[in-house]
Amino acid sequence: MSNPSTMSVIPPPVPSASVQAIPKFTIEPVVWIHQWNPGLMSLRIHRDPAYTFRPGQFARIGLTKEDGEIIWRAYSIVSAPDEAFLEFFLVVVPTGEFSSRIAKLKTGDTMHVEKISQGFLTTDRFKDGRDLWLIATGTGMAPYISMVRDSAVWRQFENIIVVQSVREHRDLAYTDELDQLARQRRSAAADAGAAQAKLIFVRTLTRETIDGALHGRVTTLTDSGELERDARLVLDDVHSRFMLCGNPDMVEAMRALLKARGFRMNRRLEPGHIIVENYW
Repeated sequence: MSNPSTMSVIPPPVPSASVQAIPKFTIEPVVWIHQWNPGLMSLRIHRDPAYTFRPGQFARIGLTKEDGEIIWRAYSIVSAPDEAFLEFFLVVVPTGEFSSRIAKLKTGDTMHVEKISQGFLTTDRFKDGRDLWLIATGTGMAPYISMVRDSAVWRQFENIIVVQSVREHRDLAYTDELDQLARQRRSAAADAGAAQAKLIFVRTLTRETIDGALHGRVTTLTDSGELERDARLVLDDVHSRFMLCGNPDMVEAMRALLKARGFRMNRRLEPGHIIVENYW
């Protein structure tokens, strides 16, 4: 054994001043902006080719303040995994530190995007089930649009039911896209020999009554059975799987209502029926 007193000590290497930390984000231009109403907007930014995600996950995006500080916020991704852009759907709060700035962006302006996507509101967590109920309030719709734009989700379920609950008709978003997709899925399913999953799109308004939409809170409509009658599908523990995203009050109330009917939370070691995401 060597004598410790005679052993030479090798000092640790000194980092080279030229070696820099690898950035955790990319800087991407805004390529498209759409205003749904004064308080709701969607935007698309260029997507770095190395950026990957699963439908239902969220990205952290950032804006640089006047003093150089970067403000970061997390938003669910609306775009599909194979699209060349990252799309986001958000509420514009005039006094909000982030959204008030994002509302002033123009195409060509840039944003920061963290390189790693996050989140567990993904359909691969369900190992079985026939009917996927995607229930949202407001901008909680964002991850569901990503899902219905992705072909892999359609191979997993026979029926996808998108339930969008808002206060007024002007707060509805992506309705034209969902209506068109529902028609396309019906047409494909009607073709001889075609086995196509169906899209069922249910609108609910809490402060207005209009043709083509249910009236009332989604919890009330579920409890009364009106939601099932409108979708023409029955909620049962063999076939039904649920995702809840949006207002935390809705998420908690729906979770309690479904649990009272025998549905269980889906966990990694204990498969169940419900996955939730509080959207703010």
